[in-house]
Amino acid sequence: MKIFVISLASSRERRALVAHKLGSRNLPFEFIDAVDGRVDKHPYLNNYDEASFLVHRRRRAAPGELGCYVSHLLAWEKSVELNEPIVVLEDDFQLTPDFEAGLAYVGKFADQVSFVRLEPLEKHTVLTSDKSAGFSLVKQLDVGMCMTGYVITPQGAKKLLAHARTIRAPIDLFLKYTFDHGELIHAVVPHGVYPTHEDSVIGIDVRNQREKGFVLGLKRFAYKTFYRFANLFTNLANGLRRF
Repeated sequence: MKIFVISLASSRERRALVAHKLGSRNLPFEFIDAVDGRVDKHPYLNNYDEASFLVHRRRRAAPGELGCYVSHLLAWEKSVELNEPIVVLEDDFQLTPDFEAGLAYVGKFADQVSFVRLEPLEKHTVLTSDKSAGFSLVKQLDVGMCMTGYVITPQGAKKLLAHARTIRAPIDLFLKYTFDHGELIHAVVPHGVYPTHEDSVIGIDVRNQREKGFVLGLKRFAYKTFYRFANLFTNLANGLRRF
C-alpha cells in the first residue's frame, strides 16, 4: 500500500524528520500538502457549520482544526482517485516495529473493510474479525479519537466523503460518530503507529476553550447522550452482521 503523509508544505523540519523515519525503514511515501486553515483559502473551508460545531464541542473551531479536517478529506479523495487502499499518516507519527507486518496483515482484508486504525486502542470494547499471524483485526464498538495513522480503502473513502463535506466537528469526532456515516471502523492489534504529540497548529489552548451558556450546555448534553447510544447501536449492528 502506498503511504501518504499529511504535512504543511512550510514544515521543513517535520518533513525532514518524516523522511528520516520512513527512509530508515526503506518505506517509500508521498506528502499530501496539508491545508493551513489560518492562511489558505481552500473551498472546502467554506463548508464550516459553526452552529453545529458549537453544539458538538462547546467552542468554535480553530482555523488549524478546519485545515486538519480538510487535509484528511484530500487524503480520502486520493484513495478514491487511485482506486486502491492507502496508508495515511499525520506528520507527528512514530512507527512501531510491527508497522510493516501490520500493513501486510491488514492488506489481506482490504476488500472487506472501510477504515482501519493503526494507533493504540483507547477503548477495548471490540469484536474480533480475524486473529492470525500474530495480529488481530478488531471492530471498534467505541471508536477512539486521534487520526495519526490509518488505512482507508476506496470503498470506505467514498462512503465517508459522502457524509463529511460539511464540517460539524473535528475530523476524529466525525469518524467516531458512526451513527452519522454508518461505517464500521476497524483497528489492528498490535498497533503500528502512535503520535508523538508534537506542537500542533490547532493549539491546545484553543481546544480547551469553552463557550458559556445554559442553553448551549443543555444542547451539548443532549447531543452527547444521544450519540453515545446511537453510535453504540450502530457499531453493534454493523459489528454483528459485517466482517
